[in-house]
Amino acid sequence: MPTGDVIAFGMVLAVLPLAIGILVYVAASFALMRRHVERRPTRLHLREALREVAWAALTQPLLPLFYVLGRRLARGSGTPIVVIHGYTQNRVDFLAIARALSRSGLGPVYGFNYPWFARIHGNARRLARFVEEVRRETGADRVDLVAHSLGGLVALDYMHEAGLDRVRRLVTIASPHAGVAWRGPIVGACGPEMREGGDFLRERVLRAVPPTCLSIYSSHDNVVHPPRTSRLAARGGRDHEVPHLAHLSILFHPEVARAVVGFLSATGPPRPRSSGSRSSSRGTSARACW
Repeated sequence: MPTGDVIAFGMVLAVLPLAIGILVYVAASFALMRRHVERRPTRLHLREALREVAWAALTQPLLPLFYVLGRRLARGSGTPIVVIHGYTQNRVDFLAIARALSRSGLGPVYGFNYPWFARIHGNARRLARFVEEVRRETGADRVDLVAHSLGGLVALDYMHEAGLDRVRRLVTIASPHAGVAWRGPIVGACGPEMREGGDFLRERVLRAVPPTCLSIYSSHDNVVHPPRTSRLAARGGRDHEVPHLAHLSILFHPEVARAVVGFLSATGPPRPRSSGSRSSSRGTSARACW
């Protein structure tokens, strides 16, 4: 077999499992989501599924590279921003948001990688050490945090335990603050901690959050659903709901980037109310912990 054919065959063997994995992830998660969210036209459902496939296909091949690259995703001279990835991911997912922040004159932006399979409290301690490194490097008193999915739980745990004086503002994106509805297996020690009704989150959903926390979430997240699981307004934070976006592609949508930039650009204390198209006025009353 000619060398070129061997290379081509090797590339197919390398890409095929990833492509199959992406298609299975999207097909299965979109099917399971449907009973937890409002019905929408099939055309719109398929459009968002294809968008999720596209962003997964663009980002997932870069995952290995960004375990090495991306500690500083963007330069800047303002308040440092630390981005915190979600389950099975790393800082590659924040390339678009880091670019939007940099273009708006915000940052520098630092990417925090952590062992996503480990316990949330342990990763919160790792985040604390990373934040201290960033503060020493930049001379800043406080940082901003932008977290996706599981990263939002890590960020809130860090803030509650040690980081309130270290964090100016926090934005979580597609984070399951009240837990995920999925009852199948979740790999890693963090799995039971992410489940709705589990011991870990049962105590934490009673904790109040400051109004300097914004939760951005989708009406049709294929992983974190129903939408109420991401809301923080009833606990003192702010909510911003975006329509239809899926769990990964939400990180690459212009409306989400604008919401992140707007919240981190604002000065003065925000009012503790919902900022999205829908607010959360239901749920368990929050116990002040800050």
